[in-house]
Amino acid sequence: MKCWLASFPRSGNTFFRNILFYVYGLESSTWHKESDYPVDENYSEFPFVKTHLLPDDLYPSDPSIPAIYLVRDGRDAMVSIAHHRSDIVNPGSNLYDNLKEAIVAAEGSFFGGWSINALKWIERADLVIRYEDLIRDPQAQFRRVESLIDMPKAQWDQLPNFKSMKYGKPKYGGQTTSKSIKISAEEFSKKFFRKGKSGTWKEDMPDELLGLFWRKHGEVMDRLGYADHTFSVGQNPLLDGLVMDKMGLIADKTLKTPKYRILIEANKLQISRNDGIKRYLTHLLKGLQEVSKYGNGQFRFDLLINKKIEPLDRFEFYANNLVKEVKAYEKVLLGIKAIIRFLTPGFIYEPLASFYRDTPVRSLLRKARSGVGKREEDALVRKFSGQVPLYDLIHLPLPQNFHYIEKLQGSLIVTIHDLTHKVRPEFHTDDNVRRTEKGITESVKSADHFIAISKFTQQDFIRYYPIPENKVSLVYEASDAQLFFPNFNSTLTNEVRERYLLPEGSFFLCLSTIEPRKNLINTIRGFIQFKQNNPGLQASLVIAGDKGWKTMPILKEAENHGAEIHFTGFVEDRDLHVLFSEAVAFIYLSFYEGFGLPPLEAMSCMTAVLHSNITSLKEVVGDSGLIADPDSPDDIALKMGELFFDEQLRSHLEQKAFNRALQFNFRRTLLNTMEVYKNCLK
Repeated sequence: MKCWLASFPRSGNTFFRNILFYVYGLESSTWHKESDYPVDENYSEFPFVKTHLLPDDLYPSDPSIPAIYLVRDGRDAMVSIAHHRSDIVNPGSNLYDNLKEAIVAAEGSFFGGWSINALKWIERADLVIRYEDLIRDPQAQFRRVESLIDMPKAQWDQLPNFKSMKYGKPKYGGQTTSKSIKISAEEFSKKFFRKGKSGTWKEDMPDELLGLFWRKHGEVMDRLGYADHTFSVGQNPLLDGLVMDKMGLIADKTLKTPKYRILIEANKLQISRNDGIKRYLTHLLKGLQEVSKYGNGQFRFDLLINKKIEPLDRFEFYANNLVKEVKAYEKVLLGIKAIIRFLTPGFIYEPLASFYRDTPVRSLLRKARSGVGKREEDALVRKFSGQVPLYDLIHLPLPQNFHYIEKLQGSLIVTIHDLTHKVRPEFHTDDNVRRTEKGITESVKSADHFIAISKFTQQDFIRYYPIPENKVSLVYEASDAQLFFPNFNSTLTNEVRERYLLPEGSFFLCLSTIEPRKNLINTIRGFIQFKQNNPGLQASLVIAGDKGWKTMPILKEAENHGAEIHFTGFVEDRDLHVLFSEAVAFIYLSFYEGFGLPPLEAMSCMTAVLHSNITSLKEVVGDSGLIADPDSPDDIALKMGELFFDEQLRSHLEQKAFNRALQFNFRRTLLNTMEVYKNCLK
């Protein structure tokens, strides 16, 4: 075998194989694992072997065998697959349903789905050829093939055209080898070769499926240069240098030489709660991992975590495993705390816990603990001494962690998430207010630049601290497209409902840390009022998330309505899109937000949002949600009723929310962050 010829189905592989045969005189074979289609016993002896499988499924698996990946505009590929199923594989099946199934690619069906198939093969392939470029100028694309593989002399006067393949008897695609498809060769050829041009998706893909497609596959579409959607972020060497190189768009190989070393302070990964800042950091690190994998190689990223330097690809381990060393005295204190909590009634324990948090006791214990660990921190500083600058740039995603990087050298960027400690200090412990203020104050003295995650936070930061506007860049957050999208899998829905013991029937959903700032007491009161306004109605309020602080008043508010108000506790990321998709609406009536990621995650799942119109929430939700007065349970109950009973309103808001969420593109978040890095490095 000379070369693998890989593609997602309906992406031009058959045309490519016919060019090989008629222009170069080369036959090709196929490799697959489908029982309905035969495989040539000697397939590996052919010069080219076609496959739709992912690279890990290849046989032989020899990575030294060259590979070419053919890619087509995913929208055209989806429509072509849907027609192929409706016309040939399962005649008469519903085109719309086939199209939606291909877009969603549930449980890794459709060869992993268009995006996964493309990303896996981009890494493995030596050349990436777009179908659109192939049909526009086949000779130019095959010159690239000739630079990779020794080829016979081409006879371009024998180049097949679409008409000859559709109505003639081409070597490949002229008849099926399937054991189950019963159709004449002539009829098969006409249906197999549909139109042979790009852009046909415009005729068959309705707007709602186009939005769904872009949510699932938009980032990879942009990466491959199909950036013609309203909110696309086109190819950029910072993010897509490797891809552009394999597509023949970048000739400067020196771009692959690492030039800058960047250190990300990542201790937030080691907290057990998956709060908003940990989500921000995790998503950022996933993005930087993609920059390392697919970008132009100008940057090397490391993590500072648990007083160690770790490579970037270790972030998932630390995000999912708490490995922070616990000292012997800390184990004793934690054991005593657990015993006291077990033996003490809640009405006694909660006031004691509040006393501990709000008095100097906690602060004194923390000082003692930091004193014990001072030698390790000094050792870390000594390790870095004499290596100045060890890093060209340091990114501090949380100002409270300034003490971890204060003695390191390099340009410093700090992300500011909110100014709650200044504006609403009653929502924090005194200790947290002090630590946040100290971290931001020290950052203001030392940082070269700041990132604010919303205009609201940017304006608050400039208002409360002596920072010139040109030192604060606005970089919006975005929800993770791999985690948050509409769920259509009923089996998964049943599993998630059972896993979290969700009540039967319809429910409103809240997702947040259980703490005063999230305004859960008024949310609960509003829901109770809604139920009293509609006696006998089967509807529940599901509150998902870990306990934070001052949880007892919130739990007491709900305790007399146990059957109607359900606390799930922590919910795994992989299950959140199911909860969002199943909810009548997402309720987020927070008193203060620096951005408001949970509403955006709900919107990405096509879920209507009821929110407070304060701080940054109006910036995120725009006009795509329903607004309630966060201080008025009566108004909350009224708006819940509108969302529950007015299906037309709810459907309208669901679609608006989904379209609004598409504007918050993570590629833009990542590119803007990288541009801040580059500007600081200048």
